[in-house]
Amino acid sequence: MHRVLWIESATRGVLVVNGCFCGPVDAQGQAFPASENAEIYMQLFPLAPGAQPVTVELVLEKGGIAKLSPQDSAYALIWPDGIIQLELREQGQEEAAQEEASQVAQSALLRYLALRLAQDGSAPQLLMRPQDAPALPEYDAVVPMRFLPLRAPERFDERAGLVRRIAPNVARVDAALAVTAPAGQGHRLIERIEVLPALA
Repeated sequence: MHRVLWIESATRGVLVVNGCFCGPVDAQGQAFPASENAEIYMQLFPLAPGAQPVTVELVLEKGGIAKLSPQDSAYALIWPDGIIQLELREQGQEEAAQEEASQVAQSALLRYLALRLAQDGSAPQLLMRPQDAPALPEYDAVVPMRFLPLRAPERFDERAGLVRRIAPNVARVDAALAVTAPAGQGHRLIERIEVLPALA
């Protein structure tokens, strides 16, 4: 699997990676190839008046994050497709409130999938029966998946990302695929949910 480091900044600034000038960076981010084992040093020079530069150390071992410091300046999300999404923040910057911060378990995941479909008028509603779904481990959050699932038979209709925090500033996203079957009148019923853990 190819690893990609996607570097974003909470505030617009100038990015330097391993001593190389990489130009401006903001919330849209920049993509860089990354090997499974690497030491990467990043510097962010915010363009906002009075903002202090940020220096971050990232150590990758076997595709996973062995070290990311300082913890209050860098936050990483490891996606199943090999992308490491890294956000740089100047120290002391207040964190934005996120809906994903609440604890999520099996029934919440089913509700989340229903809400995703409800937002798409052309998508059929799913009939939810949480008691019929196998028990899922608790995760820290549920987030939209921004890519196709790792495997996609026709019966896998909906997918979501299950976030598990593995360090104070590092989290991993597993792919959850909802297996559904027709239930009449344009509805579908979730038969089970399978979780495909991230490789890292």
